[in-house]
Amino acid sequence: MSASEPLLFGTSHFRVLIAREELGFSDVSRLTSETGAADVVVLRRALTQSTELYEWRRRVAGGEDDRRDVTIEMLDGAGGAVVHSWRLVGARPQRWSGPSFDASGVAVAMEELELAYDDLVWLAAPGTTPKKERR
Repeated sequence: MSASEPLLFGTSHFRVLIAREELGFSDVSRLTSETGAADVVVLRRALTQSTELYEWRRRVAGGEDDRRDVTIEMLDGAGGAVVHSWRLVGARPQRWSGPSFDASGVAVAMEELELAYDDLVWLAAPGTTPKKERR
């Protein structure tokens, strides 16, 4: 690959931090930033005995303003370096979904958390300086 050709990155190696805690997820929906539309992202993971995502949703549904920053880091490989990262500012759960059940299947039980957020910020890649906004 020549120096003028851009690097291409895969989407299978990433990590998600809610506040400062890293949680394992199998899937993160497409990140979007739109004008006039509600920005949401969906996180999916295998269901465990942890109820922390469900409890976070219950607190918010009960009226508590429990917004957290969520950082999604794209890695250059398994356990690799961060090549891009994005922050969902002021994220809060607007929907939690548990597993569907099928007696004839053998699928892994999954939970989903849909997050609304106030802003999507593309953070500077490690070793670079953030670009200043033109006025």
